[in-house]
Amino acid sequence: MMEILGSEFLEVVKDQQVLEVNESLVNLNELDFTAAFADLDQNIAHQKVSRVAIAVTELVEGEPLTFSLETSAINLPVRYVNALTKLIDEETLYPVNIYMIIEHPMVSQSSLFIQKAASVADYLDDPASVQKRITAFFTDQVALIKAGGWESLLAPVEEETVIEPTE
Repeated sequence: MMEILGSEFLEVVKDQQVLEVNESLVNLNELDFTAAFADLDQNIAHQKVSRVAIAVTELVEGEPLTFSLETSAINLPVRYVNALTKLIDEETLYPVNIYMIIEHPMVSQSSLFIQKAASVADYLDDPASVQKRITAFFTDQVALIKAGGWESLLAPVEEETVIEPTE
């Protein structure tokens, strides 16, 4: 499934035919993407729109954390059916991409951060390098959370000293 017609994609997400695989981890230190990559490979082989999610049940900085890999036509979670319906053109043929999604309040103001890992075609050509990119992305996001989250990246705004003119 290298490409999908907008109408076919919308039918899959509206009818909740997305192939979902969910895994739960108790401890963030047990994080391993081997099973997730195997599930992703299987879903791609079956040519299905899919979501492979790993939920970390141990609270990370006070909140649950979810990592997911989704095959999709655009960079929105497949569960956002209303938004997808507005953005996907039914007549357009879309390349199917793999998106990396992390959900936690400390990754962004919306608690959601999504980035394209690769197209399915590129993944099939060189899965090892894409898997390495995915692992690095999620590792970086965990490091960001541990460092204080997205707000820690914002540069502090310094107030300007206003010098009043003297007469």
